Amino acid sequence: MTGGPHPLDPVTADEVTRAVRVARSLPDLSDDVKVVSVETREPEKTAYLAWKEGGVRPARETFCILLDRGRRRGVEVVVSLDDDSLVSAVLLPEGVQPAMHLDEFVRVVDAVRSDERYLAALRLRGVDPASVHVEPWSTGTFEPGTARQARALTWVRADDKGDNPYSRPLYGLVAVIDLDRMIVTRIDDHAPGTRPPTGEGGDYRAGGGHPYRSDLRPLQITQPEGPSFVLDGHHVAWQKWDLRVGLHPREGLTLHDIGYTDAGERRSLCHRASIAELVIPYGDPNPTTHFKGVFDTGEYGMGPLTNSLRLGCDCLGEIAYLDGITNTWDGEARTIPNAICIHEEDDNLLWKHTDDYSGRVDRARSRRLVISSIATVGNYEYGYFWYLHLDGSLRFEAKLTGIVHTAGWVSSERSPYSLPLGDGIVTSNHQHFLCARLDLDLDGTRNTAFEVDSVAEPRGPANPDGVAFRTERLTYARESQARRSVAPASARRFRVENRSRRNRIGDPVSYELVPGDNMLPLQDPGSSIRERARFLDHHLWVTRYDPAERYPAGEYPTQSAGGDGLPAWAAADRPLLDEDVVVWYVFGAHHVPRLEDWPVMPVSRTGFELRPVGFFDFNPALDVPPPEPGTHCCPAEAS
Repeated sequence: MTGGPHPLDPVTADEVTRAVRVARSLPDLSDDVKVVSVETREPEKTAYLAWKEGGVRPARETFCILLDRGRRRGVEVVVSLDDDSLVSAVLLPEGVQPAMHLDEFVRVVDAVRSDERYLAALRLRGVDPASVHVEPWSTGTFEPGTARQARALTWVRADDKGDNPYSRPLYGLVAVIDLDRMIVTRIDDHAPGTRPPTGEGGDYRAGGGHPYRSDLRPLQITQPEGPSFVLDGHHVAWQKWDLRVGLHPREGLTLHDIGYTDAGERRSLCHRASIAELVIPYGDPNPTTHFKGVFDTGEYGMGPLTNSLRLGCDCLGEIAYLDGITNTWDGEARTIPNAICIHEEDDNLLWKHTDDYSGRVDRARSRRLVISSIATVGNYEYGYFWYLHLDGSLRFEAKLTGIVHTAGWVSSERSPYSLPLGDGIVTSNHQHFLCARLDLDLDGTRNTAFEVDSVAEPRGPANPDGVAFRTERLTYARESQARRSVAPASARRFRVENRSRRNRIGDPVSYELVPGDNMLPLQDPGSSIRERARFLDHHLWVTRYDPAERYPAGEYPTQSAGGDGLPAWAAADRPLLDEDVVVWYVFGAHHVPRLEDWPVMPVSRTGFELRPVGFFDFNPALDVPPPEPGTHCCPAEAS
């Protein structure tokens, strides 16, 4: 096979159709089989790298997760797209639950709104069933047994279907649903008859009741000669960077085979980069919402929740888009137009110096390539933004916006765990933790990870003025040593180096991870969410590459009691020196809500930077030309 999609490209619509057809032909399936996800089964790295060097093209395969509702079991199916044949099929153990599907959410809403016990609870509250907004949530370990289950919370919409329902939460009403049978098994109502809030102050449209500003003038971004990047299928080339871009059903936006061309040599930096998990523990014991602790990536999947982006609204400038392909619960291909946005933007100053003697000013302006997507997960929007810079650095930024999750409140006393937004409505303290999976390959796959702290030198003969400080290095020789946390007081950086390649002063070439704002989880170590998300125990983990080790909480966190993922893998304590290493960085946003977050939240940002440290022999952006003569900042008569 010489044609067809690139081995790392996401599935096409035709491939989804073909893969589902083969997967559903398995014997012993019941008559009620749903399709949770279909994804490219990425080739094992050694096979991929061998193909790039002229070897055999890896097999094109898909990895499908089916939900056999009749047997209450999940099934993993691998399908060859080279000849539309079955490669393997594995029945998941009883109680191991695949992620909830977007279409499943809709059916949960229908099931809840048709349950007589639920309708009776609404009548006691004086609520019209036609006006309710029902939202299913994963249960974690808060419901016993192995059945596939969800809990549903309720808000009330006004007559206007564009209204903000989160301004009218129903206190005390929770429905428990058996997802396989799609029926309500229990109604928990610990405040019968409690009326919803009025919803005053919850409208965020049309200025929230205030006139729009009239003094914002148009801002136009133009590139008369077109953008500087080239998009060929899923391959992007910009300046000295090139990489492949994908949309994964679970992780959403992914980057692959990232390289940077230095003096004519393409140097590998990263085989794969993604946000492998997003978990949100809520910190409010409110009896209606105490169970809220969700894995948005592992329990729902970011791919199908990805927005279709619009020019001038979500992205501004000379834009190129990539569509995303996902699947319906019934196994049909679903296209998300403009799922990924790619564009350049000005990034202010790249470097500058004014020579005092001659008066000469040398400068270069910076720009960056932006690769982004936005997903809506219920009330929240998550923007994933990867930034490639001219100086060889790479940044990730998550942009959080949307509507803070609300709950009803009936006590006259103010809760210390939430912020009142109005009469009978609060929003809870919570945290957002993201885990980046960075399969770094610096000039090859034999790399070593370590950390660097800056420490003050004690005052003495070598440091008589008491001003000296130096760096100390801790090399991660084994996985047991590579479970670390950020340390702002010592400006801790986490690095990966290739000891077989040296720079011009003889040091190994390396990149470092520079942490941004971060925090620790505030949940009790024995709490349900901490048991299920043990990867939150440390900010940084380094493991040896294994293609089966993909997600920090394991393959199937839905209703899992925990113990899977990073802690289990690291317990093997594999050696890490000059090995193919994977860096996992846990970071996030600490959210104690404020009134300014209501009724719609301004963007909150969190992220990290990867930057070269001795990877290049000199500033790699020296060859960026200065602003053109005749521009405002560089007059034509300037030297």
